Amino acid sequence: MLKQVQHDKWCSFMTFHETGKSKLYGIMENTKNVSPYPLILKPIFKEKPWGGRRLETLLGKNLPPDVPIGESWELTIRPEEKSVIANGPLAGKTLFEVCALYGISPFEDGRFPLLVKFIDAQDTLSVQVHPDDRYVSLHEDTHDSGKNEMWHIIHAEPGSSIILGLKEGVTREAIRKALEDKSLENCLNTVPVTEGDTFFIPAGTVHTIGRGIVLAEIQQNSDITYRLYDWDRVDKKGNSRELHIEKALDVINFSSTDTKKIEEITVYEGENKKTVLVNCPYFVSELLEISEEVVQTVPDNFSIISILDGRLTITFNNGEVNAVKGDTVFLPAGSDDYKLSPDIPSKILKTQGK
Repeated sequence: MLKQVQHDKWCSFMTFHETGKSKLYGIMENTKNVSPYPLILKPIFKEKPWGGRRLETLLGKNLPPDVPIGESWELTIRPEEKSVIANGPLAGKTLFEVCALYGISPFEDGRFPLLVKFIDAQDTLSVQVHPDDRYVSLHEDTHDSGKNEMWHIIHAEPGSSIILGLKEGVTREAIRKALEDKSLENCLNTVPVTEGDTFFIPAGTVHTIGRGIVLAEIQQNSDITYRLYDWDRVDKKGNSRELHIEKALDVINFSSTDTKKIEEITVYEGENKKTVLVNCPYFVSELLEISEEVVQTVPDNFSIISILDGRLTITFNNGEVNAVKGDTVFLPAGSDDYKLSPDIPSKILKTQGK
């Protein structure tokens, strides 16, 4: 059962989303007899000028026709977008609507902590940087947080690379000059990538995803991006996207020059393999590579699993849920231990909030 302080937070959050306090209690009343179960989420697709169609071919997504899809928002609770449940008695309700039933604790100001995406970069994204929590609180009129994020490479064409951080000695003035004479790439670290690589991108780190890459992104629940450079790209009407050069220069960490991949920690359990990818103040992400049954525990808040490859059955006290490559599943607080039974060898990205 939710504590009263959690009720208050959720009511504040509902007001922010213009749905109202009474609806929250109505939802809880209507679903109070539904025991927690694994919730498969419907993806929300985002058209992007740099996007492609590989989320369909690589992850089985049913994309809208004839548009470049750059992002699939797998889990989101935001004013503009809310994930919808695809399976079971709660199908058709938003994840936000059912979270209160299961006692999910948001941040102190009422935000859900994480946003999960798949990203397809058919072309190179803009050179960009994200602010930290403190900068957002001081300079942005928003309910968003800062943005620390993780990338796990699902697919990389030969020669693919990312931009990660600045070269040593690059200054604010050097970036200004490079923007003027269109030589910004000379200030940036280019890092070759292959399938299975993982990178943590702290707030303040200049970065971009290069063409030919498909990845999973786990991030703080923020949509604040400051673009430094967008390769002089224009849309069909000849319009370029907005740049945010002054804010970007304000938040760049000029000492962020580390280009190393994550040093992973791997544990073998029989035929299964668990690799800790990222353990940061906001979330923990693990890669599970399984060919036999494994039991998992849901922490006090929630777990998220995204099926990167394979097909499996999630067994819990009240039944089972089948999940396939490309599915993202939310396991709410209050869920009992669950069992993952792969039909074929499977790869799962598992994330827990902090």
